[in-house]
Amino acid sequence: MSKKEISLIIALIIIALVRFFFFIPKAPDYSNAVGKSVEFTGVVNEDPDIRLKNKHLNIKLDNQETNILVFVGRGEEVNYGDKVKVKGILEVPENFTTNTGKEFNYKRYLKNKDIYYLIKSADIEIVFSGNGSKIKNLLYKLRNAFIQNINKVIPMPESDLANGLILGVRGGFDEDTQQNFIDTGTIHIIALSGYNVSIVANNVMKVFGLIFSTTISIILGAIVILMFIIMTGASATAIRAGIMASIMLLGRMTDRKYVAGRALVVAGLLMIAYDGRVLSDMSFQLSFVATGGVLFVTPKVINWFRFLPLRYGIREMVASTVAATISVLPILLYLTGVLSLVSLPANFLILLIIPIVMLLIFITGIFGFIWLPLSILSGYVTYLLLLYMLSVIHFFGSLSFASVSIQSFPLVLTILIYGFLSYWVFKKS
Repeated sequence: MSKKEISLIIALIIIALVRFFFFIPKAPDYSNAVGKSVEFTGVVNEDPDIRLKNKHLNIKLDNQETNILVFVGRGEEVNYGDKVKVKGILEVPENFTTNTGKEFNYKRYLKNKDIYYLIKSADIEIVFSGNGSKIKNLLYKLRNAFIQNINKVIPMPESDLANGLILGVRGGFDEDTQQNFIDTGTIHIIALSGYNVSIVANNVMKVFGLIFSTTISIILGAIVILMFIIMTGASATAIRAGIMASIMLLGRMTDRKYVAGRALVVAGLLMIAYDGRVLSDMSFQLSFVATGGVLFVTPKVINWFRFLPLRYGIREMVASTVAATISVLPILLYLTGVLSLVSLPANFLILLIIPIVMLLIFITGIFGFIWLPLSILSGYVTYLLLLYMLSVIHFFGSLSFASVSIQSFPLVLTILIYGFLSYWVFKKS
């Protein structure tokens, strides 16, 4: 590691500490109002999170740096940028126990979004619309129109899977289906993982490369990636993948070699420097570890699969799936207590076709803006592939031995395993 790289790391750590201690908003003290009916006005500062039975609204209070999470009916017509008047019973978020017996730290999850209070079954009135960023408002409208195009030609639950794959929308699945995703270790495909974002980035670059010069296509590609991340809600996994993709594009523009491992470290440090609380974000942790596994563990395990053909990238796909599974398993056991025994076959049968499915979903959504019959035609082919994916997930998820619950997986053991894994990966042969 060069002196410049060490200096960069130290600088980013200092920035992270300064931001964490001096610029993170403090929790407001509304303890006197908890359990009582309150009324306030604020602006919806994110696209509504549509769930199976309701909508979750992240509302920034007037003249405040913090937000309140508000639950309203699924049919309530409210959008990003709406200034609203809210009335309901103020509550403090409470941690809850998952199906595996593990406690989910819901308080910390919301705190990372500057949310310290919530209101369930709220009464809401729109005062006026049009607040917020015009760019975000346009991107969210485009996103919602795209989702509507998909929903017109692909039935549920296949349409929910389509929207999850390309936009990270996963609120429409019932509890059994969500549990199947967890039990089969395939929940990452509908969480807009770095893998999904990398597919979008690669396809965007291919299209622009056919039309524009290298420099212009790189600039436009970076802009599209940024817009896509904003449109999909800027999750930690998407931001990490977006930063890595941008570093790759910058390397192409300046004729410098792109080293994915260094890009991963830089992306992580930049995100931590901006908001150190991302370290406690489960999606950031899993995304970072899984990507590291694909980059560093895959070369170690690929020789295990010399019996598989190189054609169509089958050997590399299997090796990277195994590498990612090995890498995330310890932290997944510590965080969720779920050990999927069918993760490898389920992921292998699905991941091979995800790039094709995502392309078809994109084409179907775009055709919906042009001419509905075209969208119906591509939508039917897309539906069949989505049906296949859900069938694989339901089949493996329904097996009695699909997963095992481990209620207590020690943090010390998790650290020791990663220590051994790091030694194995980086030791000199």
